[in-house]
Amino acid sequence: MKIASEKIKKEYALVVIGDDPTLGKILHSDLSIDEKLALLPVTSKEHLAHVFSKTGLSQAFRKNGLLTPDFRIANDEEGLRNAARELGHPLFIKLDSASGGTGIFESSDPGDLENAIGRVKAYPVLVQKKVQGIEVSMEAFYQNGKLIHFAYSIPEKYKYRFGPTTVRRYIQLSLLEQRVFDDLGLLGSALGAHGFVNISSIRSNIDGNLYFFEADMRPNLWLAHPRYFGDDPARVIRTHFLTGATLEQPYPFDVRYPPEILLPHALRIGLGDLLLNRYQVWKHLPENFFYFMLRYRVWGWARQNIVVLYKSLLPKPYRAIIKVYLASMKYSLWGGGRQ
Repeated sequence: MKIASEKIKKEYALVVIGDDPTLGKILHSDLSIDEKLALLPVTSKEHLAHVFSKTGLSQAFRKNGLLTPDFRIANDEEGLRNAARELGHPLFIKLDSASGGTGIFESSDPGDLENAIGRVKAYPVLVQKKVQGIEVSMEAFYQNGKLIHFAYSIPEKYKYRFGPTTVRRYIQLSLLEQRVFDDLGLLGSALGAHGFVNISSIRSNIDGNLYFFEADMRPNLWLAHPRYFGDDPARVIRTHFLTGATLEQPYPFDVRYPPEILLPHALRIGLGDLLLNRYQVWKHLPENFFYFMLRYRVWGWARQNIVVLYKSLLPKPYRAIIKVYLASMKYSLWGGGRQ
C-alpha cells in the first residue's frame, strides 16, 4: 500500500489494477477514501461496496433495475440452508470474495448442498439461483459511468469448470440488439464504473434476456482480442482521452470480417492445440510469444521444484515458525505503518 500511495501522487490519466486480490487489499487498507478512489475504478465512495464483493455486486444490480439471478445472502450455515430452501435447486453458493472461478459450489440437490456447506470456510456467502442458458462475456471500458467500448463473446471452452476460458466466439457489436447497449449503459451508472470491467452474464433459455452475475472491476487476458476483427479497444480508448468521445450507435459493421469469429487465447490453449494450430491460433500469437512462453514454463518448473525441495527439507511446524518470523520482520521494516 505504501507503493500505491506514492504512485497516485503523480498525475496519471488512467490507473489500472490488474487482479482481484489487489483490489481487495486497496479497498480494505488504511488509505484515505480519496486515495482509494484514485486507485480503484469507481467514481465515488458510494460505489465501493461492490468492489471484490459478490454480495455487494448482486445488491447493486437489483437496486438499479438490472436483471440478475435471484439470490439470498447467508451469514451462517442455518441461513445458507434457509436460502437454498427459498430459492430451490439448482443453485450456486459463492464465497463473497474470490476470483478465477474458485470459491464457487454448484448444488443440484440437498446432497450437493450439504457437501458445499462443508466446504464453505467463511461467511457471508451469496446463494444464487441458477439461470439456464448460454454464458455471455463482455469486456467493457467506462469513464465516469459512461460506456466507451465493449466486446461481446460467447465462451466455447474452459480450462476447468467455472475457470478461465480458452476459446471464445466473438460477435460484431453492430449485430447486437439495442437492449445489450442499454443494459451496459445502466450497469456503468449502477456501479459508478471508471475503468475496465470484466462482465459475465447468462442469456436465459426462457425469456432470451441477459442476467448479469459478475462484473469484476479489472481487465482480463481477453481485453485486446477485438483487434483481431478490426475493433481495437486501444484505439477507441485513445480517441476518448483525446476527444472525450463515448460509444455511439449505430455501431458500424466491419465488412472485412465475418459477423462472428472464433478466437483462442494463446496463453491458455493446450500445448497440443497450439502445436497443431487449432482455431488458427498462430494468427493470434502476441509478439515474442515463444520467448515469453519458454520463460514462463521454465520459471514455473523451477518454482515448483523449489517448493517441493523446501517442503521436503523443512517440516511443516518449522515452516510455520519461519512464516511468522518473516511477517514480523516485514511489519518492523515498515514501522508498523501501511503494508
